Amino acid sequence: MFTSDNLKIDEVYTRSQLREKFAVKDATINNGIFRPKGHDSIWLFVTDEKTKDRTPYIDEFNGDHLYFEGQTAGLRDKMLIEHEGNGLEVLVFHRKAKYEYPGAGFRYEGRFSYVEHDGGHPTNFHFRRVES
Repeated sequence: MFTSDNLKIDEVYTRSQLREKFAVKDATINNGIFRPKGHDSIWLFVTDEKTKDRTPYIDEFNGDHLYFEGQTAGLRDKMLIEHEGNGLEVLVFHRKAKYEYPGAGFRYEGRFSYVEHDGGHPTNFHFRRVES
């Protein structure tokens, strides 16, 4: 199942709404990189301005390109790099700051595709918007 078939671009979704809509029980939905069970999708939750209690990853989103740092341990790096070859879509949920939208929601930006990466721990990724 591709999650994108059940979402609307530019809609704001909270993690609670996504949990309910897709019956997500896994607490790792609270991480920036999440793969819901039974979905052929990877969800990226990107917040530009991090709160002080969060890891200060450097992320830049300009509409069609996402540059972001993966998780420090790099456990999800291979999944992101090989997503297309493994039949997985990457979906971007973005917000400038935690409370930009009600309920600490994220604006659903759509499907993105891996372009390149460099470095490690954390890895610097570049993803590009997939045309609808």
